[in-house]
Amino acid sequence: MTLYRILLNPDQGEGGEPAGDEMVSISASELEALRLASGGAARPSDAAAEAEDRLREAERRHDEELSRLAKKAERWEGAFKAALKEKELAAALAGRPLVPGAAAQLIKLWREELSVVDEADGPRVAARDGRPVAEAVASWLSGPEYAHFSRAGSRGGTAPPGDSRSSATGPQPSPPRTLGEAVLDRWREAAQAARRDPAAPIGLGRRRP
Repeated sequence: MTLYRILLNPDQGEGGEPAGDEMVSISASELEALRLASGGAARPSDAAAEAEDRLREAERRHDEELSRLAKKAERWEGAFKAALKEKELAAALAGRPLVPGAAAQLIKLWREELSVVDEADGPRVAARDGRPVAEAVASWLSGPEYAHFSRAGSRGGTAPPGDSRSSATGPQPSPPRTLGEAVLDRWREAAQAARRDPAAPIGLGRRRP
């Protein structure tokens, strides 16, 4: 086995000659291993840069996860508030004399007219103007814009004043079974009133000639 003699302190020794005890013998394989270890060792600056890169990558992944969770929570909150609005509207419409299918349509129409307010004892649903849901629903149904969603019998007598077919004595018409029948009944009421008052509008804002 070939041995190599290496000077531990080449600058020391008398007359520029190294001392005998400053020299060691080493094999070729050991010498190659030392060379590889010396050449592959990372410098302190390289190690710090790698650590900083790993830290930045961890922070980036952390921020992405927080953003994902925030968006997920926002979707859940929106779905929760929408369900609360629909529940309050369904409760306010329950028991009212509506034509078939009207409740589902009104919930879709009025859902965005409500807001959910966070209070100390929990969320509260109210109309955008602050009114309770039941009060707002009663007001909306009493207006002409949504009157066709109510059954004809629930809107009072259909005969105009002076008509011989009084709603109190004449036969009561059967309630409409569909939304289309309710709209048709509403149009008939307007046409009947127009016979008494030619200036009254009929249909979509038209007047009789």
